[in-house]
Amino acid sequence: MPHRIMIVEDEAILALDLSDLLEDAGYEIAGIARDMQAALRLAEKGSVDLATMDIRLAGGTNGVDTALKLWQEHEVRCLFISASLDEKTRNQVQPAQPIGFVEKPIREQEIIASLDAHFRCAP
Repeated sequence: MPHRIMIVEDEAILALDLSDLLEDAGYEIAGIARDMQAALRLAEKGSVDLATMDIRLAGGTNGVDTALKLWQEHEVRCLFISASLDEKTRNQVQPAQPIGFVEKPIREQEIIASLDAHFRCAP
């Protein structure tokens, strides 16, 4: 059974590109969310194994707070994919136990390698 990945990204074209990439790599897309509220709604439906997370989201929300809530409320960890991954941001998200960080522009092999490594090591 393929792992289910939620994509949290406010730029529609990037979200669709990422969706295609993940599906081609054998992952199932649990849904695409543009902001924190949509991400939490998707997680409440269950069956989300992991989320890819941008830092800047729609509706005035951000990936740091969203990742923390996903972890605290649903035990969903994140792979951050963003152009805004400075040291301060990386430190802020540590309580959410992120599986890694990938800088934009998207590097397909790095994303797939991060996900594959996580799921190989996950119980």
